Amino acid sequence: MKRIFILILVSSTLFANSQTNLKLTNTLVEQVLIGNYNPNSFYPSIVSSSKSEIVNGLLNQINSDSVKSYLFQLEKFYTRNTGSDTVSAQKGIGAARRWAFNKLESFKSNSPLLTSYFQFDQNICNISQHRNILATLPGTDTTLKEVCLVEAHIDSRCETSCDTTCLASGMEDNGSGVALVLELARVMSKYNYKRTLVFMLTVGEEQNLNGSTAFAQYCADKKIKIYTVLNNDIVGGIICGKTASPPGCPGENNVDSTNVRLFSFGTNASLHKGLARFIKLQYLDEIFNLSTVKSTINIMNAEDRTGRGGDHIPFRQKSFSAIRLTSANEHGDANPIAGYQDRQHSSRDILGKDINGDSQLDSFFVNANYLKRNAIINGNALAMAAMGPNTPTFTIANDGNGINIKIVSNTNYPFYKIGFRNKTNDFDTLITANTNEYRAFHVRKDSIYFVSVCAVDENGIESLFSIEQFVRVTNSPALGNIEFTNNKSGAQLLSIIPNPFDETTTFSIVANQNLKGKIATIIVTDLTGKQIEKTKIQLTEGINEILFEPKQSKGKMFIATLLVDDKIIETAKVYFR
Repeated sequence: MKRIFILILVSSTLFANSQTNLKLTNTLVEQVLIGNYNPNSFYPSIVSSSKSEIVNGLLNQINSDSVKSYLFQLEKFYTRNTGSDTVSAQKGIGAARRWAFNKLESFKSNSPLLTSYFQFDQNICNISQHRNILATLPGTDTTLKEVCLVEAHIDSRCETSCDTTCLASGMEDNGSGVALVLELARVMSKYNYKRTLVFMLTVGEEQNLNGSTAFAQYCADKKIKIYTVLNNDIVGGIICGKTASPPGCPGENNVDSTNVRLFSFGTNASLHKGLARFIKLQYLDEIFNLSTVKSTINIMNAEDRTGRGGDHIPFRQKSFSAIRLTSANEHGDANPIAGYQDRQHSSRDILGKDINGDSQLDSFFVNANYLKRNAIINGNALAMAAMGPNTPTFTIANDGNGINIKIVSNTNYPFYKIGFRNKTNDFDTLITANTNEYRAFHVRKDSIYFVSVCAVDENGIESLFSIEQFVRVTNSPALGNIEFTNNKSGAQLLSIIPNPFDETTTFSIVANQNLKGKIATIIVTDLTGKQIEKTKIQLTEGINEILFEPKQSKGKMFIATLLVDDKIIETAKVYFR
């Protein structure tokens, strides 16, 4: 897992920015990703796998012993540093990626799974050519031409990012993610889905997200329609380290094997937060009641932990819907300065310890049962996205009494789910409607609501949620999304979400077209008037967001003031609990 501020300081000779010669070694995979293929060539008789068949397969076939076996093998490569040995059959990134490729090849029995390397040229740690590993399962419906991707980075590192001689087992970071992706490929390739699935292991993550950046650029260049990206990074550890990056992880040696965090960009009208809510909803709908051990999915406010980043970010930067799944606890902040004793980004990031001296591990730092449960969360969301209907479009209007919601898509579905949010990143209310038009009377006057809609097909499978629209419920009828009831400035400070907050919150400014290019300022002060933070943003039409991340002063209330061209527009209270 990369530390953003560390990477900025590293010599550019080690990580040259230009990425060239982006290509898949299996040209058929490119045609599948573009959607230029005949499904009948892969499926002699296309009989869609049922929802219950896939859910039961995930629950019964994803196996903790299986994921543990991948981890044991990954640890044998000594290091998987992107700049390490590419020739040896036993050690280094070359041996690791060939093993992973062959493992994916072994899952092809009775499945049209296609394997390939994704190759790109870039100077990383003095090696010029690199390869991601992919397995692609063609979708059965080429009219969609959409791809659902699950990924993890296979590379590892020690304290110094290009140290290729140290022991870099990288079991939590990120052998856990690799094991999860391999296990999903093994189990999910037995079924078929409308949309194409891609299981990808990237390289160069630890040196600036290079493998994911190259593939995201390739997809953009080839106009490949990436529908969802689920990035798994540090998804198997359960023990909190002393220096773990916030948010989360309450204290050193805390153990948590039931919570998982979903990080994504944006807050309001965010494709990525919508995907996070979809993942949580699918788990609650399909898996929760069938699970002996229940997981809790936490939709986090920020795109990643404080000062950190991951392989979902390059896809988000190309406007593909992308989220990151991470353990509730992680062992360290990946910043190995003097006195650093945590495991992440060190030779201590191993699978476990032999406590009783019998040469067998009996205390595991990566918990295979927790990893199994996180794999099921991923697989279920991936399957539902890949099988689900198209996302509907809708209009919204406030008539002074409530909110009118009308589905305007050409395709009609038996049901629609309408999600309402007001103060949090999760749905406050979720309503199922069996009509294309719905009026919500439960709303409160003079309140702002963010509304999104998904379709539910005849098999009970839900689509991804639409981009949110928002409306302020007022005493007088008004149409539309952008409604300035408190002032005539053309700018408005929306509900601060979340509020109260634990680590970060978001200030959302909505601006009309007349303010495009104008400078807005958010000034945060304590109750004595002392300035805590001052942030400027150049406005675009629509929603503009600023992430607020105070360094201290927990348990205090702040005052946030919005100014446009140095004129005060609005103030609001925000509480850092």
